[in-house]
Amino acid sequence: MNTFCRHIIYLAIFLSSCLSVIYGQNSVNNIWAQETIEGTEQLLKAQQFLDHLIAAKKNDSALFLSKKIIVAARKYKDSLILSDAFISQGEAYSEQNEYFYAGQSYKEAIKILKKLKDKKRLAVAYKNLYFLEYYSDNLTAAAEYLLESQTYYKEISDKNGIARVNNYLGDLYSKLEDFELAEQYYKKAIEQMKNIKGEKGIGLFMNNLSYLYINHKMPRKAKEIVDVALDINRNDSLPVYTIYSYYILAKIALHQKEYRISEKYYDTVLNIGAKTKNFALTIPLIISKQQMAKIALETKQYQKSADLLQHAREEFLALKDIDPTEHLIANYKIAAKLDSVQGNIYKVLAWQKRSQELSEKKRVKISAEKIQRAEKRHQAEIEHLKMIDENERKERESEVKLFRYKTFTVASIAILIAVLAFLMMIFKTRKDRKNLILELNQSNETKNKLFSIISHDLKNEILGLDGSLNLLKDNAISNQEFKEIIPLLANRTHQTSILLNNLLNWSKSQMKELNAKPVSFDINEVITDKFSFFEPKAEKKDIQLINKLAPTIIFADKDMFGIVAQNLIANAIKFCNPGDSIALVAKEKEDYYEICFEDTGVGIDPANLNKLFAEDTFTTKGTENETGTGLGLKICKELIELNQGKIQVESILGKGSVFCITLPKAA
Repeated sequence: MNTFCRHIIYLAIFLSSCLSVIYGQNSVNNIWAQETIEGTEQLLKAQQFLDHLIAAKKNDSALFLSKKIIVAARKYKDSLILSDAFISQGEAYSEQNEYFYAGQSYKEAIKILKKLKDKKRLAVAYKNLYFLEYYSDNLTAAAEYLLESQTYYKEISDKNGIARVNNYLGDLYSKLEDFELAEQYYKKAIEQMKNIKGEKGIGLFMNNLSYLYINHKMPRKAKEIVDVALDINRNDSLPVYTIYSYYILAKIALHQKEYRISEKYYDTVLNIGAKTKNFALTIPLIISKQQMAKIALETKQYQKSADLLQHAREEFLALKDIDPTEHLIANYKIAAKLDSVQGNIYKVLAWQKRSQELSEKKRVKISAEKIQRAEKRHQAEIEHLKMIDENERKERESEVKLFRYKTFTVASIAILIAVLAFLMMIFKTRKDRKNLILELNQSNETKNKLFSIISHDLKNEILGLDGSLNLLKDNAISNQEFKEIIPLLANRTHQTSILLNNLLNWSKSQMKELNAKPVSFDINEVITDKFSFFEPKAEKKDIQLINKLAPTIIFADKDMFGIVAQNLIANAIKFCNPGDSIALVAKEKEDYYEICFEDTGVGIDPANLNKLFAEDTFTTKGTENETGTGLGLKICKELIELNQGKIQVESILGKGSVFCITLPKAA
């Protein structure tokens, strides 16, 4: 059947579908209500009806019908309809946010289309995969699929497709914050669209390039591009793109502090947007109100600013299908600035608290969504394995039926062999699956421990720094008051540095990526460097650092020894009072050195000695309420053991502690 005939058939099917709707006939509906689809004619009608379901966003019905079409297309060996059914199935799954199943459907279509060498459909399938990965923030995979799509568009000389792919590449690199590549691809897309007569859409590409420029604080370039884009979009009668152009012009004027001009453009955005009534404009229209509140603040129209902020807040909170968290945080920050200008310091602090709480919720939600996606993917993979097992079982049952026509003995032996093979495969599959689940659980435990540490310790330090700096930024405290809390900020920064270092090494150890690279060196080099690093902290607490080491040359990984020394000295300072001291001594043994870190601090409760190097993290507050993760000593133990050494501790409560490590001598 040639292409022309196929098109005539599809047209006839479409007309018959329309007539069946008009006259109340339900023959088309019966196609997918039946258990099976019989004949190629019904198969063509079913695919036509599936296209209608996809266009109408009836995803549940589309998924139900697509599965029946896939079975029938395989039965009648119609590869083209089979590929179209998989693509439709992928679109339905994508609408339901079932990205794993959507991706599987597109990949099945691609396998078929490669055999058919249908480059046009391949370009579309790869483009669909790009959107799945782009909105899942898997940008590396997204780029690969988009480049595959571009390859096929080039092979079929689809200029429009090539231009749009270049625009998507511009979006991708803009999201990756690679300005030069984003600019390059947007310009390429614009030039390619200029060479296609009668094609609409170039105004959108120009809008994207202009938006890139204003986001990188290049208002002059942005203005040159968007002025042209605005004329094109108006001439093309594309209201959504036109609104986008006005939105960018408003942002440019606001950036240049031309508040009246900016307000005028935002008014235009709201007026045209109210008439257009397009769902895609929901967020830009609310943001426009919020930006007008910012303009009112800058022009000292405080009541107007407060009213606009309140309206924007209420509209964001009323959204159902869109997460407004990021925009609400921006709203709270403008509100804090408004109250700061008016001298309402308590309201400023309240807005900042709400902003921080919302930011924390967003971080937790993102983490939860990532975990949920991983669990969904894992569950989908298990179900996929079950489906494969079920297909294999059915195939084996079919083979067994053929042997029934043979002699009883041959049939019995064949069945016995098949059953034994089946049981062995089930046993092996279950064993492999248990191992995979065990590895996943171990990975989840490590991940949960890391998230717990980051959310409880690192978060507190960073939020403390962020809150203090925001108070200065918003003029909520004076420079003199800020100088008074600088020592506290310095201490937090110091603690955060040690915490990050410990987290990095601990996570590497959990992933078995730590490998010792031993060399010969004198530990005095490392200790001198570490004493210099900790000297300001020790002086602040009035603690003496004493180096009693003679030349002590060991054979170990120098960087790992430095990490151990840093953790042990930091720990000693943490638990020392003013007037205490920390001394380093080394004792030479037959083929190793014993290096001891001795302090006269508060000591360790005997009940806690066994908890120091345990699997579960254990920590207590220092003499100045310093906090920690409990990872430091655990990392020390792992690093020392990687270098063929040991670590031990002796302590007397109220008198001090001695941590001794043994490391091999240099040859």
